[in-house]
Amino acid sequence: LKTGAIVTDVGSVKGVVAAELTETIRAAGASYIGSHPMAGSEQTGPKAAREDLFENAVCVLTPDRQTPSAELAKLDELWRSVGARTMSITADLHDNLAGRCSHLPHIVAAGLANYVLSPAHPPEQQELCATGFRDTTRVASGSPEMWRDISMANRRHLQRVLGVFIEDLQEFQFALERGDEATIMDFFET
Repeated sequence: LKTGAIVTDVGSVKGVVAAELTETIRAAGASYIGSHPMAGSEQTGPKAAREDLFENAVCVLTPDRQTPSAELAKLDELWRSVGARTMSITADLHDNLAGRCSHLPHIVAAGLANYVLSPAHPPEQQELCATGFRDTTRVASGSPEMWRDISMANRRHLQRVLGVFIEDLQEFQFALERGDEATIMDFFET
């Protein structure tokens, strides 16, 4: 690496990448600062590219305490130049938050698609899956390899947020069992 180079990535999990790369890159006289543009879709590869992909998207930068502010400013400028809105947080906080708002929804969408579209159900089941189902499960058609890797890389945070989500679903299930209209109404209002 050229001395003074700034290395970044665009992966969905930051903690494991930072742990693996930061010291090696610093030893070479360069800096690693993670980036995660919160943009894209379930489609992958060059054919999914769009010139406005980063326009108005949040791009998370994950500097650590030793990141020089001038280098962080350069990376921030790069992302803003392609239309992104940047925010800087720690890699661990990023992985915690992305686990809830990005990784968990993919797991839930895939679980819902796997359950509803199971061959164990009558063939009429698929005929009833209209726009609401499609909108809810669209992201489940993303790359299985990529989502396997994301799930494994962020498993510490995902285990916790998935557990909390399951508890919330169980509370809804218990409210159904009790016929508790107020709790059900509160769930949907919230």
